[in-house]
Amino acid sequence: MQMEYNMKSIYKYLRVFRSLFKKRPILLVFDVTRLCNQRCIMCNIWREKSEDMAVTEIKKIAELMRAEGLGYVFLQGGEPTLRSDLIQIVDIFIEAGIKPTVITNALLVRGDLPRQLTARTCNVAFSLDTMKPEVFKMLRGVDGLDKVTANIRAASQIKPRHGNWAIRGTVTSLATLDDIQAVEAFAAECGLMFAAAPYTFVSGTAGRIDDRLVFSDPAPILEIFEYLRDKARKTNFLASLVYDGHISYIKGKPSPMCDALTRSMVMSPKGEFAPCLEFTEESSSLEALKARKGEWLRRCAECNEKTPCICNDVREIGVLWRQKWRIFLHLPQIMAQMIRYGNFF
Repeated sequence: MQMEYNMKSIYKYLRVFRSLFKKRPILLVFDVTRLCNQRCIMCNIWREKSEDMAVTEIKKIAELMRAEGLGYVFLQGGEPTLRSDLIQIVDIFIEAGIKPTVITNALLVRGDLPRQLTARTCNVAFSLDTMKPEVFKMLRGVDGLDKVTANIRAASQIKPRHGNWAIRGTVTSLATLDDIQAVEAFAAECGLMFAAAPYTFVSGTAGRIDDRLVFSDPAPILEIFEYLRDKARKTNFLASLVYDGHISYIKGKPSPMCDALTRSMVMSPKGEFAPCLEFTEESSSLEALKARKGEWLRRCAECNEKTPCICNDVREIGVLWRQKWRIFLHLPQIMAQMIRYGNFF
């Protein structure tokens, strides 16, 4: 059984590297539902109704994604734990050799769900931006910080975990260094990795535009990311490279081309595809998306030039790929860090 698992992992990595060299997506961002039990003021993805695929259709998609050379899938929403068949969806992608990451607000991560997730080779990312109840309520639209932290703490005690678990936060103008450090400390207390990304929006399709969250003064935000970058250099060199990208973005420097359609793509709850979250209103079949790839890449380049973002197109993959030789030179350090602190791949 272990040998079978190892062979699947080897095939997955070979498939991923082949796709990277061919500039084809390795990551599928799958909105498994648009329903959500929060009303985050920085999100425009959730809906009151959602046309969600049945697991039989998702199984066909997973096989197709493996054939397309993908190795990873983000299962997000909306809120993915609102689907009672979430574990079945996780198993479908694992069986297809595509590693899933469940991205959840943790409000429903209770009962037997966390135990089922720990038993699978599945990453879990909890969204948590603050340890201040009043800020949490404003950002997330519900008064649920105590419930979220209690669920995360309880879930983190279930061992062993076969995937990598983390807390991920969005840094807005409301963030302070001491609050981000408090979230980081909570993650450490739970034995989880911690990562953060800056608040971003483009057209408002995915990231809702809210002036209260925009960085009018970048200095405090830079302080947060410089702190995270400097700390990551000691424990997670790969994360420090991503934070370098965030810092460059916050300083307003020109952004390299994003990952849309070359390293990642998006799928809607009903199985339609788009280059990234900003173009989901023009979702189509995979065949139609591929047929228009040249046009889409031109449009993505225009979007990147006029209104660059840092998250909606999963830019982290490109950040790391462009520095692959630097990563190669630091490989012993990176491997030692992964063994000691874990990784998110």
